[in-house]
Amino acid sequence: MNFKKKNLLLLIGFVLSLPLLYFISFSNTFELKEKYKNLIKEKESADNISTNLMMLKQEEKYIDSILKSENILLNNSFQQILLKKINSYKQKNKVEIVEFNNYVQVSDNGIKCQIYPITIRGDYNSLLQFLNFFEKEGLGEIKSYSFIKKKDYSRRKEYLNLEILFKRVLSD
Repeated sequence: MNFKKKNLLLLIGFVLSLPLLYFISFSNTFELKEKYKNLIKEKESADNISTNLMMLKQEEKYIDSILKSENILLNNSFQQILLKKINSYKQKNKVEIVEFNNYVQVSDNGIKCQIYPITIRGDYNSLLQFLNFFEKEGLGEIKSYSFIKKKDYSRRKEYLNLEILFKRVLSD
């Protein structure tokens, strides 16, 4: 065999051995390099967890301070929010709260709900505006309402009451 044939066989052998070399050693190296990149990303995210935790704690303190400044307690906060919304409307318009009773817990088609009975006194237009305001607040649903004309015999006055059953769906 001459040198030309030997060089040609050597070249063909080298070209044929490249895929074999890739599957034996290079593919493992590339896989390990990819795993290394993923581990670096995980380490960076783990390092960011502590900073994220600090930011969340600061946010919690801020929200707690807002709740404290608004005088909202966590155990009865919804009832306080509801009363605060009614009072804010009451101060701007000519209505007054006659009754604001505690809620009644009911089950409506298997869904736990709270029903708040509320009675408001005022003129017809103010009470209609109150219903509109209350619906727009989006705190819950007005289950029913009724206008009742009452007469105070001792003062010889008539006044209009709006009785509302306000429904709030509880999340489990």
